[in-house]
Amino acid sequence: MANTRLLPVAVFVAAIFNIPAYADTPNPPADGVELEKVVVKGKRGKVSAEQVGRADIDTQMIRDTRDLVRYSTDVGIADNGRHLKGFAMRGVEGNRVGISIDGVNLPDSEENTLYSRYGNFNPSRLSIDTELVRNIDLVKGADSFESGSGALGGSVNYRTLEAADIVHPENRFGTLLRSGYASKNREWANTAGFGFNGETLQAVALYSQRYGHELKSNGEGSIYTGSSSQHPDLAEHRHHSYLGKLAWQITPEHRIGASVNGQNGKNYTDERSYNLLASNWREADDRHKRINTNAFYEYAPDSKWLSMLRADYDFQKTDLAAVNYKGSMAYDWATMTETDEKELDEVFDRRMKTRYQRLSLRTDFQPFQAWGEHSLSLKAHLARRDFENINTDRRGIGRSYEFSETYTIQHPMHTTQFGLSLRDRIKWNDVFSGNFGVRYDREKVSPQALNAPCSTACAAEGKPAGKTFNIWSGFAGVDMQFAPAWKAGYQISSGYRVPTASEMYFTFVNPYGTWKSNPDLKPERSVSHSLSLQGNGSKGTFDLGVYHSRYRDFLSEQTNLIEQTRYGRTYQTPMNQTVNIDKARISGLEFKGRLNLDTVLPVREGWKLFGALGYSRGKLSTDSSLLSIQPLKAVIGLDYEQPGGKWGVFSRLSYLGAKKPRDAKVEEINSRCVAYTYDYWYGREVCDRTELYKETATAPYLNDSAYVFDLYGFYRPTKKLTLRAGAYNLFNRQYHTWDALRGINTHSTTNTVDSEGLGLQRFYAPGRNYAVSLEYKF
Repeated sequence: MANTRLLPVAVFVAAIFNIPAYADTPNPPADGVELEKVVVKGKRGKVSAEQVGRADIDTQMIRDTRDLVRYSTDVGIADNGRHLKGFAMRGVEGNRVGISIDGVNLPDSEENTLYSRYGNFNPSRLSIDTELVRNIDLVKGADSFESGSGALGGSVNYRTLEAADIVHPENRFGTLLRSGYASKNREWANTAGFGFNGETLQAVALYSQRYGHELKSNGEGSIYTGSSSQHPDLAEHRHHSYLGKLAWQITPEHRIGASVNGQNGKNYTDERSYNLLASNWREADDRHKRINTNAFYEYAPDSKWLSMLRADYDFQKTDLAAVNYKGSMAYDWATMTETDEKELDEVFDRRMKTRYQRLSLRTDFQPFQAWGEHSLSLKAHLARRDFENINTDRRGIGRSYEFSETYTIQHPMHTTQFGLSLRDRIKWNDVFSGNFGVRYDREKVSPQALNAPCSTACAAEGKPAGKTFNIWSGFAGVDMQFAPAWKAGYQISSGYRVPTASEMYFTFVNPYGTWKSNPDLKPERSVSHSLSLQGNGSKGTFDLGVYHSRYRDFLSEQTNLIEQTRYGRTYQTPMNQTVNIDKARISGLEFKGRLNLDTVLPVREGWKLFGALGYSRGKLSTDSSLLSIQPLKAVIGLDYEQPGGKWGVFSRLSYLGAKKPRDAKVEEINSRCVAYTYDYWYGREVCDRTELYKETATAPYLNDSAYVFDLYGFYRPTKKLTLRAGAYNLFNRQYHTWDALRGINTHSTTNTVDSEGLGLQRFYAPGRNYAVSLEYKF
């Protein structure tokens, strides 16, 4: 079996790295780049926290979320074709993994199974262009103490660039020009920015633009339309991103500043795989717009008890839209055949909008002695979030009966939030230290008056009642530095997720299915335990962790079969409602390490061996599986970096394990015949009555294991100029990822394949592809 074959590799890698190590960086710091900009573990006090620094982003040419998790062994993405719905971590995904930019959470995806089948809404999770990012924290395990609602299985936190990231230490002014190209989606990324880093004033401004096309597939075939299409839908995207920051150190004690970052873009897709009728076509224009602003004041007095006081005001506004153009192929009555000319019949413009404001206060106290040295930090925040949906559908375009309809699918929501947290970092002696935190959140959800007409079921239900959530969360961790280069630790942490407006209040009635609201939902909860062993010595780094997470009050859309009678006919139909029903658990291990080969072998300084391994198993309380659990994955690499930082070459061989049928169980609704009658015309029995029933089955599409080899590197001909290039999937391996296959909709008009599996070819990962980047900093 593949897993068994890999065990010797895993044991060998772990054994090699099981020696004292010293933290190294993917690139030697060049041109005065500070060490904190490269990979650092546990910066947030989390034993399962990993930081991807600016050096990693540049060297690996991380351009999107797929690239970010390329070499992460236990983090995936929620891939749904046209839409990426965030990350998968610790067995959960989407809204259960928090995403934030400079400490401000991005809104949840608002979607239900009714509209997800048709692709008429844009349920993507927002993000930020990596061109504007200095580091990314991947926090694995419950993290609601830091990130609040949504950090059930972990969180991904982006930190934007500072002036020091652009300006050389010996200068006050700096300019950055960077251009890159990736062949996997024929995308260009161009960035320009400047910074000023004075003694009392710091400023930075950047602008970046991306232009590209659909992600390529390594599949082949002659079918280009319908659900059996064997080629990716043609697409074009263009994104504009910007960042501006200004900070002024008024006096040694007082500092103020402001910042703005945002992004707007569109992805236009010719959905040739759209599957309604053979004569129908659809083109989708997915749009997004986000702006984040911040203003802060810091006070750092010369005090015996107060270390720092900081006040922040944050504002965020988002707009997610799907503008779908639908129609049929023109008919030539002279030849009685369809033509290739598209006739436009409908335009659906459907939008989800949010507006968020937060006022926060942080107080750090000077260390004090009381059964050890304590460092306390107190935080409080007051916030308001507004959410609304607004849709405009135009039908019969260009015809005498053309009409337009503006409506909403649910009431707007007004949410107020209040939070208070206390953190204590304790050092008892040179061996034992601890980290403890407790947080209280109060969240009140208040439905508002309708902003447009809604469905009959929505109107009949009326304005629903509000709901208040009172939630406690926290963490506790203990570390033991039992040797100069070795540290062991244990941590327990909790997480929660408040139900979205769609989960609580969406309602809809249709002969083919009913969706019922449930305002009595409880928050999802999680508890994570983790044990770690970390080595940090002259020979490299070693990081081994085991974890166990439990989830309760899991929100799941439960389907029951009900009977309805209409027009004198009684029939079965599914009734869907989000309920707190499931419990889940997941256990696993992860390993990551680097070995400086010159310390154990007679080779030149700069040679390094890299290794990583991730494995997990989990189970729901029902017969279904946690599909977002990542299959076994291992990465090994041999690197060389010229000691002076002039050039470097990196190799990565990734093993992607197969998803086993026992770990991919899903609930399906099927039909069966329950009554037969004899048909004298056909001379045999025919089905007279059918019924629907539920059963647990294996997910229809499972990935096979695969080995993928990448090679990338950099060259600095001058201090100011850096050339980077990479070849990915160098041996052109044809393979599916589990993230891509589990996102396929079984019963849908979008992101689906036909009943025979034709169409799976377009879901292959890209074949051999290349990336190149040129950067000039002066």
